[in-house]
Amino acid sequence: MNKFFKFGATAIIAALAYPFSINATDKDDPEKDITLIKTDYILPHPLTPDMLAKCGTTIYTTESNAVVNAMGTILTKRGQKARSLAVSPTNTRYVYIYDDKDKTKGEAYLTTEVGADALIHKFKPKKYGSLVSALYTTDAQNLLLGRADSLIVRVEPYKFIPQDTIKVDICPNTIEISNNGYFLAVSDGHKVVVYNYEEKKPRQRWIFESKVTDIKFNNDATEFAVLTDDGLASIYDTRTFLIKDDRDDLGDGIALDYNFDGKWMAVAVSPDTIRVVNRLDPSKDMIIPVLAGDLTDIAFIPDSEGNTMLAFTGYQSLRLRRMWNLSPYYGKLVKERADAKMNEWLKMMPGETMEEYRARVNDESRKRQRALFEAEIASSLANDLLSMSTITLGKYDRANQVLQINFDNMPSIYLPVGEQDLGAFHNASELEFRNSKYGVMNDDNFELIYAEVYNKNNGKTYIFDNIERASLSYMEGDDNIVSIEVIQQQQMEELKLQELRRKVIDEAKLRQIISNHTNITVNSEIVPDYDANGKRILNYKLNFSYEVEPDFSVVEDFAPGKYHVEESGAATAMLDIVKRAFEGDLARYVVPGKKLLVNIQGSADAIPIRTSLAYDGAYGEFEEVPVKQNGLMKAVTVTKKDGMHTNEQLAFIRGVGVKDYLTKNIENLNKMNSDYRYTIDVAEGRGGEFRRITVEFTFIDANL
Repeated sequence: MNKFFKFGATAIIAALAYPFSINATDKDDPEKDITLIKTDYILPHPLTPDMLAKCGTTIYTTESNAVVNAMGTILTKRGQKARSLAVSPTNTRYVYIYDDKDKTKGEAYLTTEVGADALIHKFKPKKYGSLVSALYTTDAQNLLLGRADSLIVRVEPYKFIPQDTIKVDICPNTIEISNNGYFLAVSDGHKVVVYNYEEKKPRQRWIFESKVTDIKFNNDATEFAVLTDDGLASIYDTRTFLIKDDRDDLGDGIALDYNFDGKWMAVAVSPDTIRVVNRLDPSKDMIIPVLAGDLTDIAFIPDSEGNTMLAFTGYQSLRLRRMWNLSPYYGKLVKERADAKMNEWLKMMPGETMEEYRARVNDESRKRQRALFEAEIASSLANDLLSMSTITLGKYDRANQVLQINFDNMPSIYLPVGEQDLGAFHNASELEFRNSKYGVMNDDNFELIYAEVYNKNNGKTYIFDNIERASLSYMEGDDNIVSIEVIQQQQMEELKLQELRRKVIDEAKLRQIISNHTNITVNSEIVPDYDANGKRILNYKLNFSYEVEPDFSVVEDFAPGKYHVEESGAATAMLDIVKRAFEGDLARYVVPGKKLLVNIQGSADAIPIRTSLAYDGAYGEFEEVPVKQNGLMKAVTVTKKDGMHTNEQLAFIRGVGVKDYLTKNIENLNKMNSDYRYTIDVAEGRGGEFRRITVEFTFIDANL
């Protein structure tokens, strides 16, 4: 990978950020300097960029008839106008579609560490058709090529072998796919069609009078946005593909992008202006001027530390801005954290009988407990808004015996106060708020939901209690709730799973495979979801992992440089539990043809590999296999000839060993529609405790 691509790297950012302001040149007056604020970085380019393509922290641009990296170096120059640029999520290669003598062609390139990238494949029209667009799927497993004759060709992304085609209704000049792989969207400039990607069937069609300039799914694939050049952004709920929201104040509607959590959307509204749209509260929108103009495209990206940056084109430059002032999606954070706490609360406690569990966990107690969790989490995020508020007394409602108390940064509350005590309320400064708790509203702003209000004048405490307010289920609807009966069934199965775990561990100890210094854990969870057709489903998630105490890891887990599953007693015992579970009590979930996601995490510690580790080829050979590391995609290659030179390769092969065990030892898993994915983790520390394996199974639309 070109070392200059990751502009988020410390050295490049430091060079750009110092001194505190950066000078640019006004294209209309070359003698005039424009001083930008210190959060803006400018990367000079030979020409003005017209299209961005992003991959993690990496940005590519097209400029006239060339592909250019973030630092302005021309990588590829072919043909006429650039039509499409697709970057592999592993950031090891890209595909460039261009016009050539009235025929659209494409080429694939391998990224290198030199100025120009290596051409590795030409997409000849005779074999691939006349190409107009290209896109890699988000798992990097497929390359999609849009053809002028309204076909999309699905291509194997390394040897570029066509696999199959998808017939679409329109010329796919623009292609987008959702992160979960459910939806494929195409546009010809006025028509937009969204397909169920797996079934190749259309979900929804639209015809727009104005030109469609951009289409995007948000990161969690719950929304789909269509932008037109009359300044209208239409937002659709992907469960139904009915209109959810729209914004019609977006100027020329040049381009848009969602930020990572979906709360904000950046829109290029004119060649010199960006509107950063708050999806939940339009009053919080922000305007960013592009002083030199020529704004044509825009993208949110993370820097090397995961902070949000906005990349956008400008006159002879790629421009970046640190978006420190984007508030998080508080409602989503509260929901995610409350879900995690509820998952623990819903588990049977050690020694708890089923009768005791049913008495503790019911619809009413679950609702009450979730409200408490949400209040606890929201309060930690609110950071004591009361201390930053100007508080005033409002009107008194004699009928309901409540006194209005106003805040300048939150909605008012109505405090129960008897009319006989009203004379003691002279000024808000005489009130002291204790044990305050907050909630998050639909617009993602905070409100006070509980407070003990002490009045210094009469020494009395008055309680405002709205803690069991409408919960955050508004984010997904009440049908996101899992029934008590299903949860109780899951808990019964988890009890059996824990009994099986203890049995296997006891047997492994007798055979001296492991000892008391190895701890294997199993957990189950029911996750409500919707499939690509909008049908409500329940997914069943099972997680198996282990930890070995540091002093015993070399004996009971992988020794340094080892990767065969049978060389780890801990991994062997854990996978024995998996095998017996799926062939026993959990066999009813292993249904031929049903979809199964298997995420395997292989780990390695930081002990450097001085030369190389031999690889015996036991699991096959691997060329540019997509894996996730630290939340980003990358490619890993391991061959028998070259062996392993990095801890990333070692962690990957340990994960591959798990897949090999599963496919060879649990036959019924092979009959499922299984999708194996790899995550690698290379720890900063050294020692065997960092060499563990984790495997997670998600049964999609499980038989619950």
